[in-house]
Amino acid sequence: MNPYDFYCAFVEENYYDFCKEPDNVRKGINAAVSAFHMADQYFNYYEKNDPSKISGFKDRKDFLKYLANKSKYFTDIQSIANAYKHLYLNSNLSYVSIASTGCIESIIFEKDGITVDGCDQFDNGKFVVIYTTKKSKKIKLLEALEEVVSMWSKIL
Repeated sequence: MNPYDFYCAFVEENYYDFCKEPDNVRKGINAAVSAFHMADQYFNYYEKNDPSKISGFKDRKDFLKYLANKSKYFTDIQSIANAYKHLYLNSNLSYVSIASTGCIESIIFEKDGITVDGCDQFDNGKFVVIYTTKKSKKIKLLEALEEVVSMWSKIL
Protein backbone atom coordinates (compact mmCIF):
# COMPACT_ATOMS: atom_id res chain seq x y z
CA MET A 1 0.00 0.00 0.00
CA ASN A 2 1.48 3.33 -0.97
CA PRO A 3 1.42 6.25 1.49
CA TYR A 4 -1.39 8.08 -0.29
CA ASP A 5 -3.65 5.01 -0.14
CA PHE A 6 -2.81 4.52 3.55
CA TYR A 7 -3.59 8.18 4.19
CA CYS A 8 -6.98 7.94 2.46
CA ALA A 9 -7.98 4.58 3.91
CA PHE A 10 -6.80 5.01 7.49
CA VAL A 11 -5.62 8.48 8.44
CA GLU A 12 -8.47 10.43 6.88
CA GLU A 13 -11.18 7.88 7.63
CA ASN A 14 -10.23 7.53 11.31
CA TYR A 15 -9.95 11.31 11.59
CA TYR A 16 -13.41 11.83 9.99
CA ASP A 17 -14.90 9.20 12.31
CA PHE A 18 -13.52 11.11 15.30
CA CYS A 19 -14.74 14.46 13.90
CA LYS A 20 -18.27 13.05 13.93
CA GLU A 21 -17.91 11.98 17.58
CA PRO A 22 -15.32 14.19 19.30
CA ASP A 23 -16.27 12.70 22.69
CA ASN A 24 -15.37 9.15 21.61
CA VAL A 25 -12.01 8.24 23.13
CA ARG A 26 -11.71 5.03 21.10
CA LYS A 27 -12.14 6.88 17.81
CA GLY A 28 -9.74 9.59 18.95
CA ILE A 29 -7.03 7.09 19.84
CA ASN A 30 -7.59 5.17 16.58
CA ALA A 31 -7.15 8.44 14.68
CA ALA A 32 -3.96 9.21 16.62
CA VAL A 33 -2.54 5.73 15.94
CA SER A 34 -3.05 5.97 12.19
CA ALA A 35 -1.88 9.62 12.01
CA PHE A 36 1.36 8.70 13.76
CA HIS A 37 1.93 5.44 11.89
CA MET A 38 1.59 7.33 8.64
CA ALA A 39 5.26 8.19 9.31
CA ASP A 40 6.21 4.50 9.27
CA GLN A 41 4.14 3.86 6.18
CA TYR A 42 5.70 6.81 4.35
CA PHE A 43 9.28 6.15 5.37
CA ASN A 44 9.24 2.38 4.85
CA TYR A 45 7.43 2.57 1.53
CA TYR A 46 9.81 5.10 0.06
CA GLU A 47 12.87 3.43 1.54
CA LYS A 48 11.98 0.38 -0.55
CA ASN A 49 10.31 1.94 -3.60
CA ASP A 50 11.74 5.43 -4.14
CA PRO A 51 14.64 6.26 -1.79
CA SER A 52 15.00 9.72 -3.36
CA LYS A 53 11.83 10.78 -1.47
CA ILE A 54 13.56 10.25 1.88
CA SER A 55 17.18 10.84 0.91
CA GLY A 56 17.37 13.92 3.14
CA PHE A 57 17.01 11.78 6.26
CA LYS A 58 19.63 9.53 7.87
CA ASP A 59 17.01 7.13 9.18
CA ARG A 60 13.42 6.86 10.44
CA LYS A 61 14.32 8.61 13.70
CA ASP A 62 15.64 11.59 11.73
CA PHE A 63 12.40 11.62 9.72
CA LEU A 64 10.36 11.68 12.94
CA LYS A 65 12.37 14.68 14.17
CA TYR A 66 11.61 16.44 10.89
CA LEU A 67 7.89 15.76 11.33
CA ALA A 68 7.99 17.02 14.92
CA ASN A 69 9.46 20.28 13.60
CA LYS A 70 6.78 20.54 10.90
CA SER A 71 3.89 20.04 13.32
CA LYS A 72 3.64 21.36 16.84
CA TYR A 73 1.36 18.43 17.74
CA PHE A 74 3.14 15.52 16.03
CA THR A 75 5.04 14.47 19.17
CA ASP A 76 1.81 14.57 21.18
CA ILE A 77 0.08 12.36 18.64
CA GLN A 78 3.09 10.02 18.76
CA SER A 79 2.79 9.81 22.56
CA ILE A 80 -0.93 9.09 22.38
CA ALA A 81 -0.37 6.40 19.74
CA ASN A 82 2.31 4.81 21.91
CA ALA A 83 0.02 5.01 24.95
CA TYR A 84 -2.48 2.82 23.15
CA LYS A 85 -0.49 -0.30 23.98
CA HIS A 86 -0.73 0.61 27.68
CA LEU A 87 -4.51 1.02 27.67
CA TYR A 88 -5.89 -1.64 29.97
CA LEU A 89 -9.47 -1.61 31.11
CA ASN A 90 -10.41 -3.55 34.21
CA SER A 91 -14.13 -4.28 34.19
CA ASN A 92 -14.31 -3.32 37.88
CA LEU A 93 -13.08 0.20 37.16
CA SER A 94 -14.86 3.09 35.51
CA TYR A 95 -11.70 4.78 34.28
CA VAL A 96 -8.51 4.13 32.40
CA SER A 97 -5.16 5.56 33.45
CA ILE A 98 -2.17 6.02 31.17
CA ALA A 99 0.12 7.90 33.51
CA SER A 100 3.39 6.56 32.10
CA THR A 101 3.05 8.63 28.92
CA GLY A 102 2.00 11.97 30.34
CA CYS A 103 -0.76 12.21 27.75
CA ILE A 104 -4.01 10.82 29.05
CA GLU A 105 -3.85 10.51 32.80
CA SER A 106 -7.31 9.10 33.29
CA ILE A 107 -10.54 8.91 31.40
CA ILE A 108 -13.73 8.62 33.38
CA PHE A 109 -16.67 7.12 31.52
CA GLU A 110 -19.95 8.57 32.68
CA LYS A 111 -23.52 7.94 31.69
CA ASP A 112 -23.83 11.01 29.46
CA GLY A 113 -20.30 11.42 28.21
CA ILE A 114 -16.63 11.37 29.03
CA THR A 115 -14.57 13.54 31.29
CA VAL A 116 -10.84 13.58 31.38
CA ASP A 117 -9.66 13.64 34.98
CA GLY A 118 -10.30 17.15 36.29
CA CYS A 119 -10.29 18.57 32.77
CA ASP A 120 -13.92 18.58 31.74
CA GLN A 121 -14.21 20.64 28.60
CA PHE A 122 -17.24 21.31 26.52
CA ASP A 123 -17.58 22.32 22.89
CA ASN A 124 -21.09 23.41 21.89
CA GLY A 125 -22.52 21.62 24.90
CA LYS A 126 -20.75 18.31 24.22
CA PHE A 127 -17.85 16.62 25.91
CA VAL A 128 -14.66 16.61 23.91
CA VAL A 129 -11.54 14.53 24.48
CA ILE A 130 -8.64 16.57 25.74
CA TYR A 131 -5.19 15.54 26.83
CA THR A 132 -2.66 17.10 29.14
CA THR A 133 0.91 17.52 27.98
CA LYS A 134 3.91 17.04 30.24
CA LYS A 135 3.89 20.83 30.69
CA SER A 136 0.30 20.60 31.99
CA LYS A 137 -1.16 22.27 28.93
CA LYS A 138 -4.66 21.05 28.07
CA ILE A 139 -5.31 20.48 24.37
CA LYS A 140 -8.33 19.20 22.47
CA LEU A 141 -7.34 15.96 20.78
CA LEU A 142 -9.38 16.95 17.73
CA GLU A 143 -7.37 20.17 17.37
CA ALA A 144 -4.08 18.27 17.48
CA LEU A 145 -5.28 15.66 15.00
CA GLU A 146 -6.58 18.28 12.61
CA GLU A 147 -3.15 19.90 12.48
CA VAL A 148 -1.26 16.60 12.01
CA VAL A 149 -3.67 15.31 9.34
CA SER A 150 -3.30 18.63 7.52
CA MET A 151 0.48 18.30 7.69
CA TRP A 152 0.25 14.87 6.06
CA SER A 153 -1.99 16.13 3.26
CA LYS A 154 0.62 18.80 2.47
CA ILE A 155 3.48 16.28 2.53
CA LEU A 156 1.64 13.96 0.17
